[in-house]
Amino acid sequence: MKIQNPKNRLMADQASGIFTSGYTMSVTHLPYQVDPKSNRFHRYEQLWKETAIDLLKKHSSPLVGWTHLDFGCGRGETMKMASDLGMITHGTDIDPQCLELSAKYGTVSPLSDMGPLAQFGEKSYDLVTCFHVLEHVPNPKETLQSLAKIARKYVLVAVPNLSAFHDLLRPHSKWDIPVNEGHLQAWDHAHFRNLAEKHCCLSIIEWGHDAVMLPPFTHWLENLFGPKPAIALETGPLKWLFPYASLSIIALMKPVAP
Repeated sequence: MKIQNPKNRLMADQASGIFTSGYTMSVTHLPYQVDPKSNRFHRYEQLWKETAIDLLKKHSSPLVGWTHLDFGCGRGETMKMASDLGMITHGTDIDPQCLELSAKYGTVSPLSDMGPLAQFGEKSYDLVTCFHVLEHVPNPKETLQSLAKIARKYVLVAVPNLSAFHDLLRPHSKWDIPVNEGHLQAWDHAHFRNLAEKHCCLSIIEWGHDAVMLPPFTHWLENLFGPKPAIALETGPLKWLFPYASLSIIALMKPVAP
């Protein structure tokens, strides 16, 4: 995905493409190379994955021998984390370059227009991850239902959080912030729980929280002192004080019977 001035966005997006029944559709794509050590927004692209995997480790360990499907694998960071934990990992994406990058960490396959459930089969993986992809999908209910059926044990999802803070000096900034052109919907925690638990046969085990930005103040902090103090504040005290205003909604979920 080609990023246009990432500082104008709350986060650079993980999703590499979207799926809906009968067709695939491309969106503006994520950068193929990132620098989490010097770029605050790139760091947060890593952080939601790390936060999600930490949730999984908290509730189920060891993970050696688990099978893992990364739906929308992007550059393959999640596949690498899963592989490092001993999982047998597989990634799917619509972007050939993403598949090439991800193939270093496991097997990969292009996403088929037949749909994920038809492509991968019911209860075919212990773990399914889907990070910053659902917001690009025309029918997130159908997609999440399919992922719930594919997973034997857990589904891990991250999506942008509508309750994240916006420019505190502009009270109406929530309604005129730049939005990734590929975003078709978004959620707060209550509405995501409703989608998952009332419509997709999933039970939320625990929420994860990545970082809480406080624009424009933490942006000023970065401009004055560099990214490290801003990251320390946004992933430390601000996250502790306002966990449900984090950049991402991160949910560890279990499939349940209809």
